[in-house]
Amino acid sequence: MALLRKNLAFPFRWAAVLGLLLLSLPVALQARPRLPYAVPGHEQPIALLHAGKATFLITQHSVLRLEGGRLVSHFRSEAAIQCATAYDTALWLGTRQGLLRLSERTFRPQPLALPGVAVANVTALFGDARGQLWVGANGAGVFRGAGRTFEQELHTPAINGGVAMADSSVWIATSIGLSRKQGPEWTRYNEEGVANHEIPDNIVEKLLPDNDGNLWVVMSDAICVFEKGGQRGAAEAELPTVKFIGRPGNEVFGVAHMAGAGRLFATAQGLLLLPDAPATPLPGFTAATDKIEQQRLLLPLPAWPGTGNPTLLAVDKQQRLWLAGPEGVMVLTAKEFARLVRVRTSTSAGVARQ
Repeated sequence: MALLRKNLAFPFRWAAVLGLLLLSLPVALQARPRLPYAVPGHEQPIALLHAGKATFLITQHSVLRLEGGRLVSHFRSEAAIQCATAYDTALWLGTRQGLLRLSERTFRPQPLALPGVAVANVTALFGDARGQLWVGANGAGVFRGAGRTFEQELHTPAINGGVAMADSSVWIATSIGLSRKQGPEWTRYNEEGVANHEIPDNIVEKLLPDNDGNLWVVMSDAICVFEKGGQRGAAEAELPTVKFIGRPGNEVFGVAHMAGAGRLFATAQGLLLLPDAPATPLPGFTAATDKIEQQRLLLPLPAWPGTGNPTLLAVDKQQRLWLAGPEGVMVLTAKEFARLVRVRTSTSAGVARQ
């Protein structure tokens, strides 16, 4: 079994490694808490949105609302939907052919223009803690909304994604680095950065916030973490970084922390759980060394029939876990997820003893 070489201090005790490897054990668990909600058309999920008492699933071409135990389609877009958000009592869709605003009641689309952009290829769309809407358009830059008009904030052309954190910071993923706005100031992180403004790779492919307030930055050749919205990262010279999760080249779609269980990753390999670390730190854990530590292993969790491989996960205010894939959407309570992990762990332990 391969050992992992550590070169950066990681604020999470469980991940002082260059890669998180998959524990390859047979999957025998078949826990089925409830039937999933089927996704009409089996399209790739883009966003799961909770607006008031309503829950919406946005797929590549459709807006679906959860009604009476099933997902009902209310709008279909000819242009591919790439991002979506709920903002100001409406649904907002970012497509390859522009920005759309949909009433949550009538679902009538209203196209909105960005200043100086003929046809916006919208790749980032989100609201911040100050109640402002942000739009990123690949080839055009980043725009901040004021009502239904927009002002340009960044002229960086290659926009791959964006998010806002609870501390009001705004983060933009680009192909020439990572940009962060805190208050009136923009800070840029890139491969050539100095002091605490360096990240391992300039090509930032996606930004994945988790329910603990951490931001996972997925790059073409590494994944790093800004803990608690960047508060710890801003105070340290080096960011916690891993080369891969599961195996090299494994795409990561989402991450969440499940209380009492660990970090859950939705990946191209399926659901992978990194169990919470023991309370005591790893022996000899120091920063900036080449010391080899014992690796932490990821636990593969099975998908339920009818859900496929989840590519979207979220934890709601009731601490329920939502898992969405092209085939269906599953909702697990904290107890149901804990039962899944218990059975899977006992199954793995039994295989290991054989």
